[in-house]
Amino acid sequence: MKIKHLLVAAAAVLLSGATIFAQTPEEIVQKMNAEMRRGDAEGFAMDFNIKMPIVGTIRSHNLVLGDKMRTDISGKDKSSVCWSDATTKWTYENQTGELIIENKTPSDSDNTDTKAFDNIVDGYKLTLKKETEDAWFILCKKLKSNKNKDDSKRMELTVAKATYLPICLRAKSSLFTFSIENYEIGVSEESVTFDPAAYPDAKITDKR
Repeated sequence: MKIKHLLVAAAAVLLSGATIFAQTPEEIVQKMNAEMRRGDAEGFAMDFNIKMPIVGTIRSHNLVLGDKMRTDISGKDKSSVCWSDATTKWTYENQTGELIIENKTPSDSDNTDTKAFDNIVDGYKLTLKKETEDAWFILCKKLKSNKNKDDSKRMELTVAKATYLPICLRAKSSLFTFSIENYEIGVSEESVTFDPAAYPDAKITDKR
C-alpha cells in the first residue's frame, strides 16, 4: 500500500509541474513579442510575401538594422535590390541594369512592417490549434472590440519553441494574402550598407 501511495504522490507532483509549465497562447505571444524587441538593437531578417489577383505573388527578403535596410524583391517578371538609410534609397533593377537613387519616404519601410504582431494579444482571441515538438500553432480571430480596420479578421501564427520567434504569420483578406516568414534576430552592418563598387557598370539615375 505504501508503494501505491508513493506512486500517487509522484503522479500528483508531475501533474502539478506540468500545470506550472503549461503556457497559454497569450503567454506564448507575449514572450514572442519580447524576443522580437531584440531586433531593435541587433537587427532582424524576415521574408514578406504578398499574393494579389492579376499581379501574382511578390516576394521580398528583408534585412533591417536601425535606419538601414536591404530588400531583395522578386515578382512576376522583375527583380530588384533596394538599400536605404535614414535619408536615401538605392534601387538596382536587375533586368535593366539601372541604379536609381532617390530620397527615402515613409512607404519605403512597408516591406519590413511587423506591426501585424503588435496587437495580437489585445486584438484577437487566441486558440492553440496544435503543438509539435518544435512549434506552437496558434489561431488568431479578430475580436469585435478591435476597431483597427487594418487588422486581418483571421491569422495563423506559428512560433518556434526553441527561440520563441515567429516561424510564420499568415493572413488572408478579400483582396490579398500575405505572410511573414523566417524571422531571425541578428544582422550585420555590412549586409545592409549600400556599396556602389558592387555595381560599377550600372546606369545611374539620380532623382534626388
